[in-house]
Amino acid sequence: MAGRIPMGGYRGRVRLLVLALAALLAMSLGASAVQPTATTVGVGLGISVDRTSVGITVGSQAVVAVTVSQPGSVLGPVHLSVSGVPAGASATILPNPMVNGLPAVVAIQTSASTPVGSHLVRITATSAGQSASVTFQLNVTLATGFTMVLSPPAATVVDGQSTSYTLTVNRGLLAGPISLSVTGVPQFATATVSPSLSLLGNTATVRISTATNVVPGTYLVTVKGQALLASATASAYLVVVPQTYADFPITGTPDRVLAPGSEPAAIDLRLTNPFGAPMTVTALGVDLTSTDKPGCTTANYAVAGYAGPFPLTIPANSTRSLSSLGVPRAQWPSVRMLNLPTNQDACKGAVVQLAYTGAGNGA
Repeated sequence: MAGRIPMGGYRGRVRLLVLALAALLAMSLGASAVQPTATTVGVGLGISVDRTSVGITVGSQAVVAVTVSQPGSVLGPVHLSVSGVPAGASATILPNPMVNGLPAVVAIQTSASTPVGSHLVRITATSAGQSASVTFQLNVTLATGFTMVLSPPAATVVDGQSTSYTLTVNRGLLAGPISLSVTGVPQFATATVSPSLSLLGNTATVRISTATNVVPGTYLVTVKGQALLASATASAYLVVVPQTYADFPITGTPDRVLAPGSEPAAIDLRLTNPFGAPMTVTALGVDLTSTDKPGCTTANYAVAGYAGPFPLTIPANSTRSLSSLGVPRAQWPSVRMLNLPTNQDACKGAVVQLAYTGAGNGA
């Protein structure tokens, strides 16, 4: 009673994320991703903001990044609301409801009628009847010259791509040039300002271009305008998400025919990197999916997962087997046929279908 393992391989369903090493954060010459500084935990919900106090001038825009966590099972869509916004100001929430895994940004645009002073603004997250709130201090002062606003308040970009903001200047009585500089851009990203770094008009475009090795995260980008006797700033968030690639192929050939209670068949997986940069494989899996014989279920078999080291580095545009990578046979994934107390004749000559999965990072 021997069950045959298919001698072909199967393409693993995998998404490849371009993630820079965490060590880049420590070595970065650019800005680091923002981190929550105030957190409130409700029943099943946690809500955080990256800044507990934001200072702006009348006519400017304040922005804060909001992160909501849902411990345990996913509760459903998270909706945000804002209260405590001062008179003459308006609040915008992007996006609302929130997108799973991404922060939301609350932008508060003030006007000439917004009173000067400190205002306690409350942000509330609600999901499936549960809620949690967090506050931050909005400090509004009089403008001494011109004001600037950067829009949209947040832009999301995939590693390796670009995005743009519009800078709008309310000059007041200022007629001269304004020199512009940009800070908060992550390492391996560049910022350009058009029409130039010396603005004579009332609008400019700020373009952020990222490389594929920018660390994913949320960054507070700030534009500073400097005139002869006055200055102003405007901020917005840059949300960098990992680049995704198509599946990479995984194949494998078990090295023996199975029989009840026999030695397991080890699978020397072959990993193909179809991309133009080295790939590090960080996870591998093998699952039983079916057999081609009625009455022969996968309950007659068992698999053991890969037990070797990670990561496994696959050079660009090449294929490597576990054996060629120096992984001993004892650490390869394997499949065996169980010796059950029931009749297993239905599994004679059966072909067992295996599914190979994996995950990896690209440089």
